[in-house]
Amino acid sequence: MKLIHRYIIKELTGPFIFGLSVIMLVFILKFILQHIGKILGKGLSYTTIFEFIFLNLAWMLALAVPMAVLIASLMAFGRLSADNEITIFKSTGINLYRIITPAIIWSIILTMGMIWYNDKILPEFNHMARKLSYSISRKKPTLQIEEGIYLKQDKFNILVEKIERASLAQFNRNTIINSDYPEANADRLKQITIFDYSNTNKQRTVIADHGYMKLDADNEMMVFYLFDGEIHEAETRDYVEYRRSGFGKYVLKVPAPGMSLNKVEELQRGDREMSISMMEAKIETFEQQILQTKKNKQQELSNFLMKPEEVKQWLAEAKQDTLKPDVGSLAWKNASTRASRKTQTNVSKLHSTMNNQRHFERQIYRYEVEIYKKYSIPFACIVFVLIGAPLGIRAKKGSLGVGAAFSIVFFLVYWACLIGGEDLADKQIVEPVFAMWFPNIVVGSLGVYLTYKTVKETTFIQWDRFGGLLKMFSRKTENPVAEEDVES
Repeated sequence: MKLIHRYIIKELTGPFIFGLSVIMLVFILKFILQHIGKILGKGLSYTTIFEFIFLNLAWMLALAVPMAVLIASLMAFGRLSADNEITIFKSTGINLYRIITPAIIWSIILTMGMIWYNDKILPEFNHMARKLSYSISRKKPTLQIEEGIYLKQDKFNILVEKIERASLAQFNRNTIINSDYPEANADRLKQITIFDYSNTNKQRTVIADHGYMKLDADNEMMVFYLFDGEIHEAETRDYVEYRRSGFGKYVLKVPAPGMSLNKVEELQRGDREMSISMMEAKIETFEQQILQTKKNKQQELSNFLMKPEEVKQWLAEAKQDTLKPDVGSLAWKNASTRASRKTQTNVSKLHSTMNNQRHFERQIYRYEVEIYKKYSIPFACIVFVLIGAPLGIRAKKGSLGVGAAFSIVFFLVYWACLIGGEDLADKQIVEPVFAMWFPNIVVGSLGVYLTYKTVKETTFIQWDRFGGLLKMFSRKTENPVAEEDVES
């Protein structure tokens, strides 16, 4: 029996690796297309781009593993069924429960591993990815100097009439800002005009026949090496003084803050960047704050409302005519105003206290959602085996595509329930534990039902009917082409 278990696990491993690779490739391509505008145009090194993609592989893997399990179970058991190996197993007295058991054990091991991964590895990668993303967002785009177009940088306006590219090794980029370019190999700038407005009392203009420019990333400066030019300076107060001087070589530094990538060292962690223990500590803190808020609310209510014994005493005094009704109208008006203001103040404090309490409760729900999600998504590995195995067994040759279509439907149902449940839990409509485990309950129940029907060899999907529909559809698509051929 151990030999059969190893054989089935081996059959699952190959499709699992294949499915995981394909899904990860799709995720990576989608991620690159989604963030291509953020990555390109900022002069990032290939190392930084690779690091940005690599750090985001963590959350992709957490989502891809359950999907790959579904594909693996469908393909593995579909192959065994198509080659009649399932029939051979049953003819030797091995029932389907024992055949599916190795897949269940395999999925349990994957589930335990993914729970550890989601708790220990994924939060750290998410945190590092967010820090890098924040650093990239702060970095300014790579400056580009184009022929005949002014470039405004800080308090300088720069105009270059012509640019002679150094070589094709620079990939024909328009930018000439790269700290790796030696001066001799940098792009040659011709007919350069730089207007300097850094000094409010002077208007300074630098004109050069040609020159080069490099970026000093350490000091965040654009360094211009100018040759054969003139410097014109004029006083802006009365334009009486004017100076003109020539130069053979002149070095001008223009500030370029934010051009280099400065990585953020510390950044406050979000809920998806915390381990289970961190989030439990946060929840405990919020619960203590809620208790304190409730105490404050009780205190505000006690200040706002009279106690029963005080009301009883006041009524007794009023009955004995101890109160003085002959108080002047002005005094009554002032007393009424003070009471109204005190009431408004207390009501405002109560509203603020209740808003704080609702905020803390929302935070608790949010963190609990993330905690249960770290368990529920890995558990989907077991659920999808219960879906994929019976679909693969009952999908004979030619019906594997129909089984795959049904597995996709089950997968979409699972993720729709997961996303919808998370949204409802964040809005405090349903409990987090129910919201996160509801997809596993629904899809898992269907999986148990399919497995039971498969073991009992009861028909639960009319595969031939779906096959007939597919044939009819294919015929309809082919007929118009045939008619055109006949007419021609």
